[in-house]
Amino acid sequence: MKFNSIDTESIYRRLLNASDEATCQEIYQTELIAPFAGLTQLFGSDSVSVFRQWAMPLELYTNATDITPMLEAMAAFGVWDKATQALDDGWAAFAPYADQISTPEIVFGLMITQSHGTPGKGYAGFGAIPPWIMTTLSEANDYTLPRIATATAHELHHNLAAAIHGRTPMITTLADYIVGEGLAESFGTSLYGEDTLGYYVTDFDESRLDETLNLFEKHLDETDFNKIRGFVFGDLFGNQSNSVAAYAGYALGYRVVQAYMKRTGKSVVETTFVPAREVIEQSHVFEGIKRI
Repeated sequence: MKFNSIDTESIYRRLLNASDEATCQEIYQTELIAPFAGLTQLFGSDSVSVFRQWAMPLELYTNATDITPMLEAMAAFGVWDKATQALDDGWAAFAPYADQISTPEIVFGLMITQSHGTPGKGYAGFGAIPPWIMTTLSEANDYTLPRIATATAHELHHNLAAAIHGRTPMITTLADYIVGEGLAESFGTSLYGEDTLGYYVTDFDESRLDETLNLFEKHLDETDFNKIRGFVFGDLFGNQSNSVAAYAGYALGYRVVQAYMKRTGKSVVETTFVPAREVIEQSHVFEGIKRI
């Protein structure tokens, strides 16, 4: 596996020091956006507009007041090296299965973003469509920085799993999606420890577990991506009609995968090759729930 890791730190620093707007535009479009052009084209014909929608507008990177403290905190933590090391660590775990993974090269960027206005805690990522991965950071602090390696491994898992199974979130079922998220987060924490577990698992309201299990059990075969997304992200992402707990799909998926691995003794890499429905059934998480 070859990783093409974009040197975003250098790009951001050169954007800050650029002498004129034309130079900024050239750096922004040819060095930051162009490596992800194939990905942005899937979301719209205008890559600049897509980057803006993804909270990565050019003006963010030319505002020294906003960007300089982020850059210095990230550099002091060595977060770029930790993120690229996560790619190598993650691939080492999957290397014995290289002949089953069709992606020969992955483009990676650790990207600074504006706050998305969503309930996240300063970091996120996207890796579900090979061969591109972004790990994103809108706050650089004692909570986010130690989780970037885990988040990068999480997104790498999505990328490799998509290559293995030939599907993306837009072509899947709710069962596949939640198991995929559970696997990705389990993969990250298997490398870097449960103390780096993401907020999308830890912030789940446990008092709503039975309610969540009952709801998801009825919809595991759902294939409408908009509905699936509503279940996975919950109330905070526009699924109020079903009153789904925030991050329900992530938390439930993690619980299912952890239970499956404990029962079967399989590693997270081995579990990646198991059909989602089998993982769910053998986890026994849905058994014995309080029926509502």
